[in-house]
Amino acid sequence: MIFNKADGILDLRDRQSYEIGHLKGSTWLSWEILAESFNALPAAPASLFLIGSDDEIEAASILLDSKGYQVSGSLIIHSADELREWTNSFPQLLEIGKQSKTLWKPSPVVAELVESVNSGEIKLVTENNRPAVLDIGCGGGRDAIYLAKQRMNVIAIDNESRVLKRSKALAKMSGANVKFKCCDIKKADCLPEQSFDLILMVRFLNRDCFDYIKQRLNSGGLIVVQTFVSGVSEFESPKNPNFILNKGELAEVFADFDIIVDKIDTLADGRPVNSFIAKKI
Repeated sequence: MIFNKADGILDLRDRQSYEIGHLKGSTWLSWEILAESFNALPAAPASLFLIGSDDEIEAASILLDSKGYQVSGSLIIHSADELREWTNSFPQLLEIGKQSKTLWKPSPVVAELVESVNSGEIKLVTENNRPAVLDIGCGGGRDAIYLAKQRMNVIAIDNESRVLKRSKALAKMSGANVKFKCCDIKKADCLPEQSFDLILMVRFLNRDCFDYIKQRLNSGGLIVVQTFVSGVSEFESPKNPNFILNKGELAEVFADFDIIVDKIDTLADGRPVNSFIAKKI
């Protein structure tokens, strides 16, 4: 089956039609919300198989192509009866209910951290059963939502209201409880006054936050940073030195921490990033 070779099967129909019957392993993402839901998709240039009406598929194909995705095929369906008829020869392909496959993933550095904490390789010290987490510059919210699904209490901050709207929609879709806050971290009342067990700054950099992190991170707590490092200016973006780390900079700033990870990784597009994890002593 051609759809089994795609990175994702997107069902563009309305929710009710999806729950009446859909292909097993598919993801519900109606055409009406697709344009505001790219944080629910795997990174481009992933291949996607589309299901829906001919109009929905045509419009979605144009939109996805403009964002660098590949449409590997499609199935035109106008009714639940039509889908059931199509799967008569393959009844094992039809599924009824709300199941929807998750296509997005957190940042690799965050996924690896959780794996290391769960295995006991890295100890995350916390006084509560649910560690307190702050995600600074959360963007599309994947990391914050992922950590919330790991039974953590997460506050996620970003200054782009439109981006946070997408984050909230993904959190609702994922069944995750995240406290999102839209504010400018340059403003005095933006960053929370409480302390945290884990603070993230992924694909974002504001050096003014470093002192705050040192003060608000609990003893035994972890800082996770992954952002662009010197050498990235050879690429199209970013160019602003305010958003680019110097090699060895984080190790110097957090020299009084127990440094667990400090390495240069490369994103899929070739851009170098500094992955850094350290524990407050």
